[in-house]
Amino acid sequence: MKTEADERNGGVAPRRGMALKRAMAAFLALAALASAAGDGTAVREWRAMGTRARLQARGPDAEAAAGAMASAARAALEAVESETSAFRATSGVARVSAAAGDGTWIPVGTAFEAALERSLDVAGASGGAFNPLVAPLMEANGFARGLGGAGSSDPALRDLAGIERRSGECRLARAGMALDFGGVAKGLGADRAAAAARAVAENDFLLDVGGTLAGRGTWTVGVRDPRGTADAPPLRVFPLPDGAAAATSGNYERFVEGDGGARTGHLFDPRTGRPAEGGVLQATALAPTAAEADAWSTALFVLGPDAGRAALARNPRVAALWILADPTGGVRFASAP
Repeated sequence: MKTEADERNGGVAPRRGMALKRAMAAFLALAALASAAGDGTAVREWRAMGTRARLQARGPDAEAAAGAMASAARAALEAVESETSAFRATSGVARVSAAAGDGTWIPVGTAFEAALERSLDVAGASGGAFNPLVAPLMEANGFARGLGGAGSSDPALRDLAGIERRSGECRLARAGMALDFGGVAKGLGADRAAAAARAVAENDFLLDVGGTLAGRGTWTVGVRDPRGTADAPPLRVFPLPDGAAAATSGNYERFVEGDGGARTGHLFDPRTGRPAEGGVLQATALAPTAAEADAWSTALFVLGPDAGRAALARNPRVAALWILADPTGGVRFASAP
């Protein structure tokens, strides 16, 4: 996705009620709308959660607001990453995964519990198209997930019944299991960072955490062309008002190359253990929170439009847009609901 002000991936924020319904309608209509005029804009960028974070503030004293908001957002993102990163030995994810199968209950923090809760919600609602136990499968296919190459495509390691939890603690029942919050942690981080930013200034702002979006106010965003470079013009532009968050999933940035240059994208179908197929180039989800949008964008990429529409018919909090490969070499669009 792409924001109007030279964003490489677009976005905006969580609030509720009629604002979300209007946001969904605008999203599905893909109507263009200029961002509301402000008294000025200011931008802060930094690295977080293995990607780029970018906060744009507008309104009076935008520079001061952007600085304060970015500082608060950065601390919130760091707090989430410290609990959910598979690459930090002290994180809940790393400690629970390292103890898999030995029966030990591992203390975990609130960000870990929130990421797991959202992951299991979307796993159930999507019929298993999203699964927080994909780390061994990813590692087995060349995508490092903090396991040091000890990957496996054994479907038993993706059995969600093996995740055992109680208040403040978690364990995995089978040796070789490992958690991966890569499909939800950025969204959770964006939600908490946006909440922290709202608390320190009243300005409208747009927070982009690697293409997962939250903020305050109405912003113009666009759908990135998955066939082009990150700075290519968006395929479609639409208004994303207060009350919605958005996230996009695609295989155009993370992949491994095999013999003959064949590429395997990082998005796998947990139900089959195979790369996600079906001609989907990109899936975008709109939801009340960035964590929901983040997880659902992955699930919807795996499901594709037909199964995705069926899943979302039971989950009206979420809207979707798919970009699909066209036999002529172009693209076509599908949406839900």
